Amino acid sequence: MNDDRQDRRIRKTRSALRRCLSALLLKKPVKDISVRELTELADINRGTFYLHYHDVFDLLQNLEEEMFLKYTALLDRHDAEEVKESPRKLLVDLLCFIQENADLIRILIGSNGDPNFLQRLRSVFQEKILVPWWQSIAGKSEQEYEYFYSYITEGTIGLIHRWVENGTDLSPEEMATLAERFIVFGSSTLLPPGWTLNDRD
Repeated sequence: MNDDRQDRRIRKTRSALRRCLSALLLKKPVKDISVRELTELADINRGTFYLHYHDVFDLLQNLEEEMFLKYTALLDRHDAEEVKESPRKLLVDLLCFIQENADLIRILIGSNGDPNFLQRLRSVFQEKILVPWWQSIAGKSEQEYEYFYSYITEGTIGLIHRWVENGTDLSPEEMATLAERFIVFGSSTLLPPGWTLNDRD
């Protein structure tokens, strides 16, 4: 019972620190946030903070690593053949994960975020999903892959950024449907019925 209470206190402390750090990162970069400022906002004793973390950078790195491990485990549940047939299942899982972590995701892909962490997310997505997916498509060149990778990653990040900024107003399932349409069919999904490229003029 004592262990349960201790675990609950630790979870409550870490949750408060995460929430308050996210709020502060909306206003300024992590280098400008002090332990005193963070603990006062979270209503936590500084000594309690130092039981868990060395400094604010250590807290952020812990949060990032925890998120990265969950993200990697999520990708491991999907393979290239499944994604090639339909990316929807992966997209729903990914968007649910983003919705659950929207406070930090909003920061990490914003101006006060950690570009190195974002690159780690890109790299593992490329390694586990995009490269095997591309290799399963015959007759495509290295040059085409580079453009394909940029199109998929930057487009998806932009879509996620807008969704998070909008307060995840659409459900993960609705966003997955939209993202799948864009990935598979591109902008043609937005064209009027019967419209073709020959109608541009």
